[in-house]
Amino acid sequence: MLGNILTSFIAGFGTWLWALVLGIPYALLLGLLVALLDLIPVVGSTIGGIIVALVALTVSLTLAIATAIFYVIYRFVEDYLLTPRVMARTVAVPGLLTVVATIIGGALLGIIGALVAIPVAAAIKLLVEEIAAPRLERS
Repeated sequence: MLGNILTSFIAGFGTWLWALVLGIPYALLLGLLVALLDLIPVVGSTIGGIIVALVALTVSLTLAIATAIFYVIYRFVEDYLLTPRVMARTVAVPGLLTVVATIIGGALLGIIGALVAIPVAAAIKLLVEEIAAPRLERS
């Protein structure tokens, strides 16, 4: 949970900074909204990005397109670089296992599956390390 909160904070801060620098109205409010929506795995930051792009559309079409591109790049960075590293440190689950667990959990149970995928992967890893590995060493 702490890892998810950290990535959500980063998403909100990045949104606030982007909106503030480029003159998108309600920068702080949009940053908070994206941070809250980013707590929803898989689709949260995408929904937040769509909302921010729509608000940017009130300023100009070019700014809305740039904002949409920013969120596409951000999603890539969050999903494949940021989340695996943060989760590997907070729940001691390797990055590749984090990505695979989230994909499998999301495919099987949707948003709920994606939410519980990393804690379940951490629990399975712990069981293997504490129960299966010692039994294999004794054999």
